[in-house]
Amino acid sequence: MKVGVIGGTGFYNLLDQVNEMTVDTEYGEILVYQGEHAGKEVYFIPRHGASHDSLAHQVNYKGIITAMTKLGVEKVLGMCAVGSLTLDIPVGGFALLNQFVDVTTKRDNTFGKYSCDMSTPYCPDLRNDFIQSAENLNIYLYHNATYICVDGPRYETSAEIKLYASWGMHVVGMTNATEAALAREAGLCYSVVTMASDIAAGITDTPPDLAMHKKVINENKDKMANLILNAISNVTEDSTCGCKAAYERAIKAREDKLKKAGVAN
Repeated sequence: MKVGVIGGTGFYNLLDQVNEMTVDTEYGEILVYQGEHAGKEVYFIPRHGASHDSLAHQVNYKGIITAMTKLGVEKVLGMCAVGSLTLDIPVGGFALLNQFVDVTTKRDNTFGKYSCDMSTPYCPDLRNDFIQSAENLNIYLYHNATYICVDGPRYETSAEIKLYASWGMHVVGMTNATEAALAREAGLCYSVVTMASDIAAGITDTPPDLAMHKKVINENKDKMANLILNAISNVTEDSTCGCKAAYERAIKAREDKLKKAGVAN
């Protein structure tokens, strides 16, 4: 069985023994680390590149998702750093995303071929795998976080953070809504765990600090890696979710529309 992992800032050495490879896509070459864990083929893609040379607005989201599909991966686990909008998710705390709100305006965030149902944007099966893993490892995991996605690369103003918190958002970041939407359009099962590298400005008086951001990630990256690896162990080929079905309905609706219009696929 093949499992994909997409990692963010600070997560570049998830597996001990890997083969480095590139996957050619119509969106460019994608760096992939191929390894094995728990009897499964694992394909790890560093979202920002091997040297973190791509900021959030520069990430090749379409290339990453396309590479996963070309590799034959159907289930993808993600991890990313965020700013927390609630004291219920402390610095260094983990949160499992349940919903997102996308306020980006400068992203090419769709393959543009069909409309997919995003009512449940994250795979329920993979979410359960994460929850079980957190229990196995005795890691506190905030289960139902809503993520608000901003363009970046600038950080948010205090007024923006207060507004997002008043909307009921739990964490803020710059990558995940784009990634999740494209994963759904590609028919992938996808779920992500976030790590709070700070409490966002406006919730506390402490401004964003890159050095502290890196420090928090370094202090918690082993715990995150263990959570991901345990979740990989829990992933099965069985699916009770509707991720693939949403994709298939979108494909059929497009085909029906083209057929009605007398246009060949």
